[in-house]
Amino acid sequence: MNEIRKIQVIGAGDIGRQVFQGLALSDASRSVQLVGRDEEATLRAANLTRFSSVQRGHSARVSHAVTDLFDVERTAERIAAFQPDIIFLAASLQSWWVITTLPEQAFQRLYQANYGPWLPMHLVPVMKAMQAVRLADSPAVVVNAAYPDAVHPALNAVGLSPEIGIGNVANNVPGIRVGAADLLGVHPSEVEVRLVAHHYVSHRLSRTGDAGAASMGLAVLHHGRDITAELDIGALLGSLPHRYRRTGGLAGQVMTAASALSVLEPLATGRDALVHAPGPLGLVGGYPVALEGGRIRLELPHGLSADDAVKINESGQLQDGISDIRPDGTVLFEESSMAVLTRELGYDCAEMPLDQAEGRAREITERLAAYRQRVTR
Repeated sequence: MNEIRKIQVIGAGDIGRQVFQGLALSDASRSVQLVGRDEEATLRAANLTRFSSVQRGHSARVSHAVTDLFDVERTAERIAAFQPDIIFLAASLQSWWVITTLPEQAFQRLYQANYGPWLPMHLVPVMKAMQAVRLADSPAVVVNAAYPDAVHPALNAVGLSPEIGIGNVANNVPGIRVGAADLLGVHPSEVEVRLVAHHYVSHRLSRTGDAGAASMGLAVLHHGRDITAELDIGALLGSLPHRYRRTGGLAGQVMTAASALSVLEPLATGRDALVHAPGPLGLVGGYPVALEGGRIRLELPHGLSADDAVKINESGQLQDGISDIRPDGTVLFEESSMAVLTRELGYDCAEMPLDQAEGRAREITERLAAYRQRVTR
């Protein structure tokens, strides 16, 4: 493609900044804009990327803008003014690492809830951003980083789902490829993986090397031939938290940024690619996905139907703390997971219609702040 492609990154936190820099450090003809809430911080981050790009001899056009996602009209104005081809959403009301800053015992207790009960904190900013996309009448492809496994199927019910997500299922694929390649004595470029897995499973694989009580789908191919049956898959996956362990925490978000760029670059350049992504086309959980000329379709392991892939991901959704997402977008939370937040924070929510999500997010914010004060006295 010779025309200048425009990519707008909304969210100037750690992932947003990393991905923004990755997009700018390219020889492709493109314009990238970072959108954040704080003028000073967003300007500094955009300039850092701009100067780094110039220093390395790249020529991307770099700019910034400011908005608050809760101001839907203003966000729509920013989108309409930039006219992006692609929007990358990197906004959440509570990043995954926030509870890790609590005292260790308090963190470990809250950790038992898994991710599902925290859904409002990720769903609300994405919903606001998508409302702005619709208000701006933007044709941009929207790629989302905030818990796409559950956010997308909930918002899909009201026509507000981003087209595709990033991270989660994708983050363990390189480790599986490298591990399989080492077993075969070949280069990782000769090995392909098809992984169907929910966020819950993705989270476990790098920590325990298994899917826990959830299901997953996996195929390993060498030069296009399925060799899954020839490998000890249990041992391969079990090696992820050991021989193939990697840096975690905030520093480990380099892997998530790489997963984001693996999706964004093919979309920006129009090249075909096989990637892994959560929430494609509004589906629950994560899948192998073919990107073809900007189009998105599932590329599942041979013999696995789309319905079966969804059922696999629904098993992970349950373990993550969400028992169901109804056709109208109402989310039902799994009782034992929610019981953790009830016991620790005094927060209880059996089911959440979409129009209650914002209020629930405010309640969680207030209760977590009070909890932090109690446990840090």
